[in-house]
Amino acid sequence: MKYCHIKAKLLSPLLIQRQRQPSARESIPYLPGSTLRGALAAKFFLVRGGPDHKDFRSLFLDNPACFPNLLPADEKGENCSQVLPITGISCKRDSGFKGEGKHGVKDILAVNAASRINDKPADEDFWKCPECREDMKPFSGFWNGDCRSPRKFEASSLYHRHTGIDRDTGTIAPSIFFMDQVVADFRKDDKSEEYHPQYLSGSMFIDEKQLEILETLIEDSLFAGAERTRGLGEIELSVKEIPYPESDIDGWNEQFKKRLQLFTEKDISSNTYFSIKLGSHAILTDRFLRPVSDIEEFSSPEFAQILKIVKPHTVRGWQSAWNMPKADDTGVAMGSVFLFQYKGDDPEHLKTFLKTLGIKGIGLRREEGFGRISVCDNLHIIEEEI
Repeated sequence: MKYCHIKAKLLSPLLIQRQRQPSARESIPYLPGSTLRGALAAKFFLVRGGPDHKDFRSLFLDNPACFPNLLPADEKGENCSQVLPITGISCKRDSGFKGEGKHGVKDILAVNAASRINDKPADEDFWKCPECREDMKPFSGFWNGDCRSPRKFEASSLYHRHTGIDRDTGTIAPSIFFMDQVVADFRKDDKSEEYHPQYLSGSMFIDEKQLEILETLIEDSLFAGAERTRGLGEIELSVKEIPYPESDIDGWNEQFKKRLQLFTEKDISSNTYFSIKLGSHAILTDRFLRPVSDIEEFSSPEFAQILKIVKPHTVRGWQSAWNMPKADDTGVAMGSVFLFQYKGDDPEHLKTFLKTLGIKGIGLRREEGFGRISVCDNLHIIEEEI
């Protein structure tokens, strides 16, 4: 199995509808794995063959590759963007990282865990901005994952406006006006005021045979999202193998306990902690396929859930083959965080288990990019604002 970085360069604006509203559509700021998968499947039908082709079954059906969400990236798209955990907070007046001239970002996982352990809320002063004493609010989005030089990534957007056409006269129809907010195919550097192409990036696990098939599909551009007949959604993909970033679970545990000990007087020195962050929306169910907000893989006695900070999310989609919307699924939003304590006595087994889970993912529809996780996010162990 290869670990690959996949990069998309937008050749035209991109529209991935957030809601099903025909008159004023707003795009989400990234390319979902389900949309990427559908675009590649459509390209396969165009250049290679139908769904019975052995290569199609290899890539999409029999042992399907799990296509990732492609998130806003840097000027060259070389950075593997990450989702900010919802435990991150920043000043409501001037939110952002200090390195970008803002008031800084800090994480609340440790202080919330201590509140659960102490059975009392944290000091109110913790929730005030050190710079201006204003309240701190959740800080969401995408970033480079580097606490030493943090940087937030945001996709540029623009508006497309067009009128309706009267089918009988072929002229502008009265009282029909459409406005679409789309992801732009360019981005402006705030410091240099230069314009750069808009890149989206992600990472995925894929075997060698599937990678060969994928490379034949991305030799030229393909189209994704809505309004493709109007020229939107043209993207250029590239894939390259990169080293897999191993999580330092032991080092993270020691740093997190130091952070946690600042807020509690109870002895936690012998405990082993680790965190799970959802890198994409996850569709979690119980054995009766009812929506839940707990991770089934950690339901055994060797794991104790200390805390979960989650948000619900309704997963919507469109089935191009049927030309109909997919059924809505109730899921857990990307960025949601779970904190666990390991009660077993085999730390090597824990590391292997978490690495396997990071490769496989959790929940349903993983081949569409859902259920991606990351283990022990470094943002949780920072001791002060960054």
